[in-house]
Amino acid sequence: MANKMPEHTPAPTPHRAVYGFALYLSFKVFFVLYVIWAVVPESWFKYLNITCLPQRYWAIAVPIFIITSLLIFGFIIYPSINLCMTPDFNDINTITDETTLQRKISKQLYTITKNSSRDCNCTDSTKCERRQYLKEFKNFNDKCIPSAEDLDISEVSKLLYSKNKHE
Repeated sequence: MANKMPEHTPAPTPHRAVYGFALYLSFKVFFVLYVIWAVVPESWFKYLNITCLPQRYWAIAVPIFIITSLLIFGFIIYPSINLCMTPDFNDINTITDETTLQRKISKQLYTITKNSSRDCNCTDSTKCERRQYLKEFKNFNDKCIPSAEDLDISEVSKLLYSKNKHE
């Protein structure tokens, strides 16, 4: 049997190619008919016995309505949704996120390895993860350039708002 493609995939298939080409042709035809209806004088349609066309008002009103709707959505509704999803200024999520918490944990592990003179308090020394971490940490270079990270808010506040500022 031939390999079947998954049912829900964005990959092009022959059916999608046919549907896409049919949509392309139909939109071209409808656009040409729309332009003819909007531009050609009504007397020509009466000469051809075509009398059941909508008013010319709709040739201008519908595109203006669509453009206005898109502009209102793009400049008012979409930014409003983003503002509603943004946390408040005094919310803790404006200061910390998952990355910050991961860096705090790795910083704590780094300080634990620096103070490696203390013994482990594990009940089962074979399952001690601290010793395993210390073995892997020996390859770490202390003189490497530190990675970019968020500043701790307490350190920033202490530096900015302490009474004994160093000048």
